[in-house]
Amino acid sequence: TASLQTVDVTDAESVKAAAEAVGQIDGIVYLAGVYWPFGARDWNAEQATAMADVNFTGLMRVMGQVVPGMVDRDSGHIVITSSLTGFRGLPGSIGYTASKAATMSLAECMYADLRKTGVRVQVVNPGFIKTQLTEKNNFRMPFIMTPEEAAQQVIV
Repeated sequence: TASLQTVDVTDAESVKAAAEAVGQIDGIVYLAGVYWPFGARDWNAEQATAMADVNFTGLMRVMGQVVPGMVDRDSGHIVITSSLTGFRGLPGSIGYTASKAATMSLAECMYADLRKTGVRVQVVNPGFIKTQLTEKNNFRMPFIMTPEEAAQQVIV
């Protein structure tokens, strides 16, 4: 059976409390993310910091609560959601692109460290998914898909 727990990934105590409430974690999909479009000419430090805190530092907080138990049991499945933008920056995506490049790098390091163990690490780098985040964009988004279509691609 699966369970869920509401958590604020920007708050270490909330992350710790959620992990304790759930107990043993066999698998996790990290989907937390925020996005505000702006570029270097219109820098918004508050929004950039929030993107880094949710998209990347929140991931670090959550993994800090989840990975040690999986390593101890030599079992588990971790799915980290990054983005195609993590490979190459896009105009108007300063905070988002940097935070997603960091999530991708973390996933790659975890994979390298855990690949010969029973802990499976997977990174998902979707393109454009029709969500509240992409509704903020005012440019053409090639190959945009619904969340349901994206989920089908991930679980294959």
